[in-house]
Amino acid sequence: MRTRPISFDRAADFYDATRALPQGAGDALADVLAAELAGRGPCLEIGVGTGRIALPLHARGVALAGVDVAAAMLRRLVANAGGLEPFPLLQADVTRLPLAASSFGAVLACHVFHLIADWRAAADEAMRVLRPHGVLVVDFGGGARAPWSARCQEILRRHGVVHDRPGVSAPGDVSAHLGRPPRPLPPVVTGDRRSLARDLDRWERQIDAWTWPYPAGQMRAACAGIRDWVAANGYPVDREVELRGVLQWWAFERAC
Repeated sequence: MRTRPISFDRAADFYDATRALPQGAGDALADVLAAELAGRGPCLEIGVGTGRIALPLHARGVALAGVDVAAAMLRRLVANAGGLEPFPLLQADVTRLPLAASSFGAVLACHVFHLIADWRAAADEAMRVLRPHGVLVVDFGGGARAPWSARCQEILRRHGVVHDRPGVSAPGDVSAHLGRPPRPLPPVVTGDRRSLARDLDRWERQIDAWTWPYPAGQMRAACAGIRDWVAANGYPVDREVELRGVLQWWAFERAC
C-alpha cells in the first residue's frame, strides 16, 4: 500500500517567510534551472508548493505546469502570482499522477523525494510522464549542520523526537532505482545565519515538516530539555553563526 505524500497545507501561511532563498542565490538558481530546461518543451514541477521555484522560471519564459497534494499551497501560489493562475495547476498525489505518458520534456522536484516514503513510485511516475530524452531534475535538500545539531538531536531523541526523512536523500539511490546515472547541475553557493534560539523557535512552533508527526506538548518538552542543557552549560543560545550551503540539483535523463 502506498503512503500518501506529506501535505504542506498547514504551512501555506508561513512557508514563504520560512523557506525563502536569499535574493542572489534565488536568481542564480533560477538561471541554472532555466539553462537546463531551455529547449526541452513543457516542464512539470511536482510538489510545486507556493511557486518558490516555478514562478522565477515562469518569469524567465519556461513553459510550466505544477502539481501539489496541498490545495492551500496552490492557492498561495496563485496569490503570489497576482491572483491569476500563471500556468496549469493540479492538485494530485505525485505517486499517482493523473497525466498522460510522455507529456513533458522535464520534471522538477525540489525537496520532495525526501518527504515521500514511496519515493520510487514518485520517481517512476516522473519518468512515465517524461518524453523520450526528457530529464528529471531533483534537489534532495539537506544543508550545513550547525555546531549544536548533534547535541540537540541527542536531547530530542531522549524525548522520543527524531528528525526523520521518510523518503530518499541521495542521488545514488534514485540512480540505482532508475538505472540512470545522476548528472550534477552547476552548484549554487548560499549562506544562512543561524542561532540555536532561532532553531528552537522553529521547532517549538513546528515550522519544519519533520516536527509535524509529534504532538505540540511533546515538542515543547523536548525543546525545554534543550533549554535546560543551554542553561546548565552556558551555551550562547543567541549567538549567530554563518553556515555556508550549496544548492545542488541532479539530472536523470530518460532514455528513448
